Amino acid sequence: MKLLCSLSISAAILSTAAMAGSSFQNSCSNFQFSYLGNDAGITATCLRANGEANQTSIVINGISNQNGFLTHDGAPSSFQQSCGNIGLLSDLRSVTLTANCRARSGEFIETSIEIEGISNQNGVLSY
Repeated sequence: MKLLCSLSISAAILSTAAMAGSSFQNSCSNFQFSYLGNDAGITATCLRANGEANQTSIVINGISNQNGFLTHDGAPSSFQQSCGNIGLLSDLRSVTLTANCRARSGEFIETSIEIEGISNQNGVLSY
């Protein structure tokens, strides 16, 4: 029984580590939420290793609206179909997606979630 408990704790730690915050905000500017076709995305101006600025974009993966609240679900993002007033907030360690999302009752709820795992790879946003 001790071994099973230990394995569960280790799996939880690995899962948390795999879902690291984003770091692109430290070397990109002018980033904002954008629609990339029907997909939710981020556009930004990111620095390349040589210091040149590069316009780039990426589709946001794995965020959905669950009864008015943004959640990570691993599927392609779908929150943009039922949320409005979508924006991004950032600090040195993370980027947070904010939105007003429709609940089953029809009301809109202010909600937010950290966007995980996006970095600047030589001027290109990537997971």
